[in-house]
Amino acid sequence: MTGSLVQHHHAKYTDDLHFWRSWTKGKDPILELGCGHGRVTIPLARSGRQIVGLDVDWNSIQFLKSELRSDNEDLWKRIDIIQADMLHFQADCVFGSVIVPCNTYSILTAQDRQLLLGNVTLVLQKKGLFIVSVPNPYRIKALHGNLWGIDIDSEPDLETVFTHPETGHPVQVNSRLAATSDGIRWDWLYEQLFPDGRIERSIQSTEHKLCSLEIYLREFREAGFKKIALLGDFDGADYDEGAPYLILVGEKDL
Repeated sequence: MTGSLVQHHHAKYTDDLHFWRSWTKGKDPILELGCGHGRVTIPLARSGRQIVGLDVDWNSIQFLKSELRSDNEDLWKRIDIIQADMLHFQADCVFGSVIVPCNTYSILTAQDRQLLLGNVTLVLQKKGLFIVSVPNPYRIKALHGNLWGIDIDSEPDLETVFTHPETGHPVQVNSRLAATSDGIRWDWLYEQLFPDGRIERSIQSTEHKLCSLEIYLREFREAGFKKIALLGDFDGADYDEGAPYLILVGEKDL
C-alpha cells in the first residue's frame, strides 16, 4: 500500500518533465533507470519518444504496466518495461540517452556508481548522453552538519494532504530529515485518517549519500564522459553552490 501512496504523492510533480524531453531530443531510444511508477516514462512516450523503463521493484513495474494497459494512446508501441537491478542489467540494444531522474543516483554508494557507469557505457551509443539529477551536494553536506547529533525522533513537518486513491480518506504526508554516518535520510510518513478516528501509518525512507561535485566529475570522466555539462535546475541554469540540484549531462566519448 505504501507504494501506491508514494506514487500518488509524487505524481503531480511535473517541473522536470520539460527538461527530460528537451535534453533527450534526437537521442532515442531512451533508457530510464529507476523508472518507478512511470512519472517520467509515460510523458516521454506521449511526446513520441521510444523508451525503455527499468526498475527493480516488482510492485512499481506492475503499476506501470497497468497504467499502460488502461491507456488509450497505444503507448505499448513506444515503451518497454524491464524488471531488473540497474547495477546488473543487460540490454539487447544500444541507447541514444540513458537517464536517472528523481535523485535516484544520489542514493548509490561509490561502488554502486562505478558498477552503474560501467553498465551505462556498454549500452550507450557513441556521442550518447548519460543524464542524472541529484540534490546539490553542497546542500547535502550542510544539512548533514546541521543535523548531526539531533534526535531522529524529532517531530516531523507536515508536507501536504491528499485524498487516498482507493478509500477517499485524507492522507497526511509528514517529512523529516536525519543525519546518518554517510548521508541524509529523508523519511516520508503517510497517515491515512479514518472517519472513526483511526490512523493507519506507513513510512517510506530514502538515504542520499554524501558526495562532492569533484568526485562525481572524476567518476564520469574515468568512465569515458569527457564532455560534461553542469546544470543547477531543470530550467537550465548554471550550477553553483546555491542551486537546488546538480544535474550532470555526460556525452560518451568513445
